[in-house]
Amino acid sequence: MKMLIAVTSGTDDPTRATLGMIAAKVAKEQGHDVTIWLQGEAAVIANAQVYEKIVGHNMPPMKGLVEYLVGAGVEIWVCEACAKGRNVGPDNFVATARYMGMGDYVKAVAAAERNLSF
Repeated sequence: MKMLIAVTSGTDDPTRATLGMIAAKVAKEQGHDVTIWLQGEAAVIANAQVYEKIVGHNMPPMKGLVEYLVGAGVEIWVCEACAKGRNVGPDNFVATARYMGMGDYVKAVAAAERNLSF
């Protein structure tokens, strides 16, 4: 199943951010085709110098989740405007991250079989 998982929190709400990334990991482990959309503060998850510092309450560290997802080749789409405003970009992206726009996100939502938002 094609799934698009949107995450809107990062350092501002590490628990919520982690829940979204756990959902992406579980979906990938279950064999789904997963794409992650990071917008707002979640854009910092794509920063290779920041994601490992995000730890939610009673949650596994973000570090292991991001490294699993990147290792599994999961595409991480990062809202370009959100990322640039937080100094996140190609010079500090995790390996599978790239800028995308709202038009790309809306098109992907329409094409996906399931959409989850955190």
